Amino acid sequence: MSDFEDLAAACRLLSFGFQPGLTPRRNAEYATLVGRYRADDAFARLLHAAARGFDLTVIAVNPRAGLVFGTTPETQFAASVADHIKQVADRPIAALAHLAIAALAYYRPEDLDDEAHVGRVTIRHVDEMVEQATKELEHRAAETGEDHGVPAGQPDLVQLWRYHQRRNPVAPTGDARAHSKSRHAITKRVAEYLAENGMLRRAGNENGGTYTTTARYQIQVRELAGQQMLGELAALGIAVGLDGKPTFDSSGDEAPASTESGG
Repeated sequence: MSDFEDLAAACRLLSFGFQPGLTPRRNAEYATLVGRYRADDAFARLLHAAARGFDLTVIAVNPRAGLVFGTTPETQFAASVADHIKQVADRPIAALAHLAIAALAYYRPEDLDDEAHVGRVTIRHVDEMVEQATKELEHRAAETGEDHGVPAGQPDLVQLWRYHQRRNPVAPTGDARAHSKSRHAITKRVAEYLAENGMLRRAGNENGGTYTTTARYQIQVRELAGQQMLGELAALGIAVGLDGKPTFDSSGDEAPASTESGG
C-alpha cells in the first residue's frame, strides 16, 4: 500500500474507535484493521501517531474490545461526571456510583485480567455497596475518635460520604417512580451513560436495572482506574456473593436492609 492508503486505513481504524458501541465482531472491516494493527508494527506506529494528533493514547486494540482510547490532559474528548450529570449537587453521588459499579463488577483483582469474566451489577446492589462502605467509615470513626473516618490524605471523601448519607436512596414519586434526585435515580443515569458509551450492556430490570460489563469497560477499569480503588473498598470488609449482592464481613456489623423491591 502507499503511504496515503496506510494513513487512510489508520484513520479509518480511529473512526471505528470513536464508535464505542461497535466491536470487531460486528464489523468485518473493523476486524480486518484490528488484525492488521496486531500484525504490522509500522501500521501500529502510524495509528499511535494519528491518535496523538487528537491528544489521545491507544490503550488497547484487540478482537474483543476493538480500539480503546485513553486521554491526555490536552484532549477535547475526555469525559467527566459533569458531562452527564448536570446538577452540581448530584455529582458526588454519581462519582461514588462510578466507583462502586467498577468495584462491584471486578471485586476480585484477578477479574480485571480474566478475559472470560463478565461483571454483573444492579442499581440496588451498587447503592448497597456504597451504603455499607459509608457505615464502615462511620464505625471506624467512632472507634478511633476521628471526625470523619476517611483515609488520611483524602479529604475529598468527607464530602462524598456526607452527600451520600444526606440523599434518600429511592424517594418515590406519586406514580411509584424513583425521584430524579434520589441515589438510585442518579446511579441509573450513570449506568445508562456507561451503556450508551459501550462500557455496560442492559441485561434486565430487576433490582432497579441490571447491567453486564463489556471488554471495553474491563480494559478501561484495568488500565485507567488501577487496583487502588478496588483495594480500598475491599479493605473496608465488603465482599460480593455468588448472586452479585455485596455483603459485609466485618465482625459485629450487618449489611443494611434493602430499600427497594426488584423490577
